[in-house]
Amino acid sequence: MIDIHCHILPAIDDGPADLETSLAMLRKAEEDGITHIVATPHYTHKEKPTIQDIADRFEMVREKIEQSGISMTLLSGADIRLSYELLDGIEKKEIPMINNSRYFLLELPDLLPPNLDNFIFNVMVKGYVPVITHPERNYSLLTSPAKIEPLRDSGALIQLTAMSLTGDFGDRIKKFSYMLMKKGFVDFIATDAHNLSKRAPVLSRAFRETADQFGKEEADRIFLHNPLAVIENREIR
Repeated sequence: MIDIHCHILPAIDDGPADLETSLAMLRKAEEDGITHIVATPHYTHKEKPTIQDIADRFEMVREKIEQSGISMTLLSGADIRLSYELLDGIEKKEIPMINNSRYFLLELPDLLPPNLDNFIFNVMVKGYVPVITHPERNYSLLTSPAKIEPLRDSGALIQLTAMSLTGDFGDRIKKFSYMLMKKGFVDFIATDAHNLSKRAPVLSRAFRETADQFGKEEADRIFLHNPLAVIENREIR
């Protein structure tokens, strides 16, 4: 399995506080059957942490993985907060894309701005593809589910959190996650892991639930084939 959203870098956001915890999270992910992790700290254009901050922590962890013998491919990225300067930053190569591809994670505010679908369309026209992270936990979308359809129609891809599907965030979020799955809106399921306890890097439970409820082929598409296409900068089919 491939995890495209994981707060694995130490002391840079609300993820692990130190390198030892990062490595413990990587070992747990390896035990769970995850082979690739995209390191995605929170990022807001022109604010801290900077791209260089992220790059420095990424290299530190990547080197430690090699030294520690952990069987994991670590790739770069970020969990990018929506901002007015975002499209300009993408065009200027100032935004951490997933493994330097055309794809990027997009975290929406709880109160969605007007014309968000137009913004997504304009991003798509420029050749970039936003992956909306955990829409099932977004207040505006959770309370008004129909709002997700224009975003999907504009070309945005959708990433659910594994723990949402398995009910760890409550029944309401699980039901919304299932609704999105049944509509065929879900392109990825990721851990969005932050630590070893309440937000651990585990995908296997959600994979099994997806396979049981929606079929093994759908589980493979969401947990392997689509994420692989992203990190290889190929089109999602």
